[in-house]
Amino acid sequence: MHSTAMKLTAFASVLTTALGFRAEMGGLQEQAISAPLPLMIDPASSQSFIANISNSWWSSSYIRASNEHDYMILSHAGLSPSRGYYRASILDITDPTVYHQFETILDPSESSAYEVPDVPFNFTLDQYGFQSVDAAKPLGSMRTWSSIEDVEFDVTFDLSAPVLLNGGSGSFPWGSQVTYEWSMPSGLTSGSLVVNGTRLSIDPVRSMTWYDRQITWPQGLTTLPSNTNWTWFELHLNNDLGEQSEKLSIWIYDSGDSERHQFATVRKAPGVNTVLPVTEFTQSDRTWTSTTSNATYPLDWVVTMSDGTSLSISSVREDQELCDEDGVAPTYEGYITVNGFDRAGNKISGFGVVEVVPVIAA
Repeated sequence: MHSTAMKLTAFASVLTTALGFRAEMGGLQEQAISAPLPLMIDPASSQSFIANISNSWWSSSYIRASNEHDYMILSHAGLSPSRGYYRASILDITDPTVYHQFETILDPSESSAYEVPDVPFNFTLDQYGFQSVDAAKPLGSMRTWSSIEDVEFDVTFDLSAPVLLNGGSGSFPWGSQVTYEWSMPSGLTSGSLVVNGTRLSIDPVRSMTWYDRQITWPQGLTTLPSNTNWTWFELHLNNDLGEQSEKLSIWIYDSGDSERHQFATVRKAPGVNTVLPVTEFTQSDRTWTSTTSNATYPLDWVVTMSDGTSLSISSVREDQELCDEDGVAPTYEGYITVNGFDRAGNKISGFGVVEVVPVIAA
């Protein structure tokens, strides 16, 4: 057992805060959940860097810091044959006026960043890193860190929550391509971040991390059709009955085949991944336009699923775009709040992330 987990064995298996940040302690359970399924690749093998395809390692950490503020730390490393990038952001959830981000685009012909060892995964640069902690335990703990000014953090998280297999089996078509994606929605989290020059510690009892591993065959995003775009939601929902949080991964995307695809993968309990069609996806007139990328993003959404669950989703801050200073590869990665009703008519609420990638120019 990881040392962080050992320190918390006296606590309940589900740890909670006023905002509902919950670290699950039951383990990834990948053998019981995924081993019986005909997966394209198992979670443990997917943790390695896989050459000549598009690789993505992504995390969103919801933390309570030692100054009693809540923060969201987002970290993302993407590597493909044609281009790579790394990016991160810190949002003060308690005071959303405080937000910082960066993105760096990598050229594989000029950068050593693509010299990533297969096992364990270890993407380490001078001022940023995303890596497996223990080579012998690819599904154990992970660490991501940044020493970039204003976006400085060092986060370690355990893969301690039961896996969510997107699409039910972890794979689904993406136009003429196939993408494989699994998520660990609420892992035990520790570490620190720097705010206004002061290093703050992360409270593991009141923090958690969603980790997302995605692979796309056969090529990277730069070769997708010109009208490719998507909206993706990561949601953590609770109802008024006090029942355990449901974890949702919701995809709405146009992938060049003249059709929109939209579905939700709901992890209700360990080993129970339910896939539901999204029957309504409405974007609001409240928008924000980036002066860096010129992309315009909606800030509110209504999402309804085939079982009757209806959600009203809102971004808490207009500017939550990740892009470099030239506006390359813009992506909106925003902290959101959620209210609505479940299939039984009970009130539900929660929080999460919306990721919006606007139409990619040809």
